Amino acid sequence: MDLFEKCNNVDSKNELIQFIKALRHDLLVNPNEWENQTLDGFLEAMESWMEDTMDIGFLADQPEWKSFAAILYMGKIYE
Repeated sequence: MDLFEKCNNVDSKNELIQFIKALRHDLLVNPNEWENQTLDGFLEAMESWMEDTMDIGFLADQPEWKSFAAILYMGKIYE
């Protein structure tokens, strides 16, 4: 299962922990697939993605575990 699929299947605290582990592992073994390899770039991408999706209602005011996983995943790929 790829990271995007793992992200979409997170529905508990434990699954979020497992997703974070998989995300970190992916950075270590596939750094060239990451748009944002520095912490600064990663956090900026998370911030930008959250701001850009605010109007479309992707994230609810009471987010699910999957929402946290999506925010972290977008830190990897969002420009």
